[in-house]
Amino acid sequence: MNKKKLNSNFVDLYTELDKDCCEKFGISVGGVTEYINRLNNARFAPDRDEVLPKLVNYRNVRNAFAEDANELRKNGELTKEDLKWVKSFQKALKKKSDPISVYLKKAKRYASRRKAVKILIPVAIIAVVAVVAVLAL
Repeated sequence: MNKKKLNSNFVDLYTELDKDCCEKFGISVGGVTEYINRLNNARFAPDRDEVLPKLVNYRNVRNAFAEDANELRKNGELTKEDLKWVKSFQKALKKKSDPISVYLKKAKRYASRRKAVKILIPVAIIAVVAVVAVLAL
């Protein structure tokens, strides 16, 4: 596959990925950038250290293509493996198995557990006080 075709395919894939990210976050433009921003803030997201630099790099490459049409012919930075990675990441995004989705699921479970503990502790204390009061009679 020649450089121009590879680069054009990358731009098409990146555009689809950007739309999927926009849809995920309920925004109209800049979906990959929003994903990057959220990943920057989600320090404990799984695979963050692998995904973040790739997304930043791909966004920079796509921006270079957008700024200079000649870049599509000249740029030899991308490989077929890069296209495979973008496709794979897009599939994970759709399946909600991407780092942000997994992180949000874990954060939601953690918040639910904390909420349950906040409710259970006072209930347990009241039950113990009630038992002690009954036994004292």
